[in-house]
Amino acid sequence: MSVMFVACKGLKKFEGIVDDDFRRKHINVDALEIEVNAGWPCLADDLELGSVYMFTESAGFGFKSRLDFVVNLNELAVFAGYDCRMAAADDPKPFRELFRWAAEGVIGPVVSAKLVADFVEWEEPIKALGDDDFYKFYRHMRKIFEFAMNDGCVILSWSDGTLPD
Repeated sequence: MSVMFVACKGLKKFEGIVDDDFRRKHINVDALEIEVNAGWPCLADDLELGSVYMFTESAGFGFKSRLDFVVNLNELAVFAGYDCRMAAADDPKPFRELFRWAAEGVIGPVVSAKLVADFVEWEEPIKALGDDDFYKFYRHMRKIFEFAMNDGCVILSWSDGTLPD
C-alpha cells in the first residue's frame, strides 16, 4: 500500500450554501471541509473548524510503500530526539506537530510554515548522514509543507488517492 498526501493552496473560505449539490460538485475537487485533530486542534491554526474552503491548486505527494514511509518517519523521529511515545504538546524539539498529527484532520498554513522552518534548519545535518534514500524522503516531506505554507493545508489521503470523507 502506498501513502499519499494532498496539499492545497489558495484557500479562501466559502461563504455560500453548502448543500448536497455543492458537496457533489466541489468537495475534494476544488473545496474541502476543515476537520481537525481533536487532541490537538491547533494543527489547523488560521483555518476555521467545520468551514468549507475553496482552493485554487492541489498536488499529490506520494510514497510508494507504506512500510518505507513509516521506517523513514521513525528515523526522522529518532534523529529529532523522540522515542516511541507521543510528542508532548509543549515539546520544543523539531517536527513536533508532524508526530502529534497522527494523520487526523488537516495541517494548516501556520503549522506548515513552522514545519518548513524545521526542515530548513535540519537539512544539513540530515544530508550529512549520507543516507540518500532517507534524504530523498526528507526533501519530499519538506515539499509537501512548502506547497501549503502560505495559504494552504495538508491532508493525508487514502492509499487509493481519494481524500477521507
